[in-house]
Amino acid sequence: MSKKLDGIYRAKTLYDGLWKLYEGKTALRYTTGIDELDPIMRLIKPSFILMTGVPNCGKSSLTFQILMETAKKHDFKWFIYSPESSLEVNLKRLIEKFVKKPFDPMFKNRCTIDEVAEAVDFIDKHFFFVDKKNDTPDVDWILDRARYCSEEYGIDGIVLDPYNEINPDRKNLREDEHISVLISKIKRFNRETESITFMVAHPTKQIRNADGLFEVKSLFDVSGSANWNNKCDLGVIVTRDFDKEITKVRVAKVREIQVQGNIGEIQVKWSDETRCFETLFNKF
Repeated sequence: MSKKLDGIYRAKTLYDGLWKLYEGKTALRYTTGIDELDPIMRLIKPSFILMTGVPNCGKSSLTFQILMETAKKHDFKWFIYSPESSLEVNLKRLIEKFVKKPFDPMFKNRCTIDEVAEAVDFIDKHFFFVDKKNDTPDVDWILDRARYCSEEYGIDGIVLDPYNEINPDRKNLREDEHISVLISKIKRFNRETESITFMVAHPTKQIRNADGLFEVKSLFDVSGSANWNNKCDLGVIVTRDFDKEITKVRVAKVREIQVQGNIGEIQVKWSDETRCFETLFNKF
């Protein structure tokens, strides 16, 4: 009698799952909460979404806006590793997205105490913050905590912002090999927990276009490896024109066209009044 090995499947053993796909009971498509972004970007589980762009272009702020809108609209719960800001500052950023008012005292229309309290109550139910004191954690440390939050609280996704704040110890691997392994670990976590990952990553170099503005031309410009482009399910490039006060949001890669979105671009404008991006018009 032949030896039976784990990990081998045949078509009929996948039958139940196949019919769930056929009947549309899996791979549900969720809106981003930003109306004009939805035609080119939808969220499905599991998926690995890459957000990139030049420094200070708004890629983190846009990501946080999507997190808050999906928490409101879909009751999503998010796990956030974003150590470039303190935990309190990250909480403040989410409060602004919830209330759609500034938090800081220099703004006349800042949040009231009651509005802050209401926002904190909502955020406490939908967001989980993680950081490692006095050290930079590796991806395994982060995913261990994300798995705990998945099992205990049923999180819908994780945010890693940015990649270069994850411990870079490569254990004799080249950087491109290290990034490939890191993405594979995250995507396996997403599959096992039916969750979404937003990974924010900086470009390897800044290139000026004909107008003298810095831009990221493609996902291959992301620092470290072509695997960012090759292995992401959805790739988004954010670029800001400070003179015109316009931010461009371009979906540069979609693994499953129409299911997860479409290649295209929208233009948005940052509002100091609401601390959010507001849409102008579509271009796709």
